[in-house]
Amino acid sequence: MYLVDTSVWVEFLRKSGTPEIQERLRPIIREDQAALTDWIILELMTGLRSAEKPSSLLKRLEPVSRLPFPDGGWKSAWDLAASLRKRGVTPSAADCFLATIAIHHSVELLHCDVDFEHIAEHCALKTVNWIKLLR
Repeated sequence: MYLVDTSVWVEFLRKSGTPEIQERLRPIIREDQAALTDWIILELMTGLRSAEKPSSLLKRLEPVSRLPFPDGGWKSAWDLAASLRKRGVTPSAADCFLATIAIHHSVELLHCDVDFEHIAEHCALKTVNWIKLLR
């Protein structure tokens, strides 16, 4: 199972998105190996153009599993952020939030965001990096 980051969903959902990402993600979704979070849905919703409808986006994402934020997750996310800062890595709150969910659920974080690679160097986060696939 993969927690698919917003950076991948954007490329997958856009008509002008990266074909390699679209081709690779389709079977992952079809085999029910893709997951997302309510936070990722929020990020995607805030990026909608005025002509796009939220209901259309939600319908496209409906078959994808949702991973909940764990009980005690805020403390884990705070501890992760503090630990990373001590090592010279300054993660965004959103990245700590998603990393915490991926670690808790023991899933790999599929992304196109180098910040997750920096985070993974210092904790139990497992990642799959698709940055090279971007055009």
